[in-house]
Amino acid sequence: MKEYILKIEDEGYFVNDTKVIPEISDIKKIADEKAIAIMKKISKKPYKVGALSKELKIDKKAMALYVSGLEKAGLIEVEEKKNDKVLKSIYNSFSYEINQNRVKFDPRLQKKDNQYALNFFSKFISNGKFDGYICVGAPDPHGEYKSVAKDAHFATYLGMFFGQFIDLPSSLPILLDTDVISRNLFKKNLIIIGGPVTNLVTRDINNFLPIKFIKEEGWGLKDKNGIHIRDYEGTIEKIKNPFEKERDIILIAGVKNIGTLSAMLAATKFSNLTFKGYNNEAPWSMMVRGYDIDGDGQIDSIETVK
Repeated sequence: MKEYILKIEDEGYFVNDTKVIPEISDIKKIADEKAIAIMKKISKKPYKVGALSKELKIDKKAMALYVSGLEKAGLIEVEEKKNDKVLKSIYNSFSYEINQNRVKFDPRLQKKDNQYALNFFSKFISNGKFDGYICVGAPDPHGEYKSVAKDAHFATYLGMFFGQFIDLPSSLPILLDTDVISRNLFKKNLIIIGGPVTNLVTRDINNFLPIKFIKEEGWGLKDKNGIHIRDYEGTIEKIKNPFEKERDIILIAGVKNIGTLSAMLAATKFSNLTFKGYNNEAPWSMMVRGYDIDGDGQIDSIETVK
């Protein structure tokens, strides 16, 4: 199996194959200016030994030693041809490991653009795995208000966002609110989507939230600045799970469906803006508003409410 050198640059991740040389004594035989020149030439195309000797001005005896050393190191292939030998490159580089204290590297977790989101969702994303459940409201009439949830598809967008960081889970991590209640899964890491009318798990944790849903003449979100009742307003909140302190609960919800969508986009597409000031606090909360700036009927801008 080939090994590779990984380079992390602003434009992305780039790899080049490398031959790991196990013995330092073998490095000395090939870490020579002429040997490197030979490798550079044949990395572009195969060369006959005779032609390469003339081009690099290396006498036949020295060329034979270089070729022998490079072949023994496994860096080149030597093919016998009539009246000459043809050199072909196998690797583009060689390297030597001072020690083998290797660490697992997942490029999905290294993107600078994702660091704020990774920090916020850290309890849910570990070594490329998802730990927890995404809870959506049931699509059938349920609860005190006999409500029908219409925001379950937002979980699809959240799942696509998480797909940047994690492998495909072995089992479905998305549950209905009624499943969480009937199976008593309150002690798990939970990402809850939707308000207390359509998601009964939100109803059950509402009193633990820093920004709470309240019902007066209609539903609203109450924080220290007052009550927010606009349809397009939503909240993102993170608390320690009150039923299991080692776990987290994240709520993504709004006063109305469009408010939940605003909060979902703030937590995903606009996560750099939303989570930039987050510093591992719990409880933590942020009110957001979603706007359709270009007038195409889709939310394309998010405003955080200080």
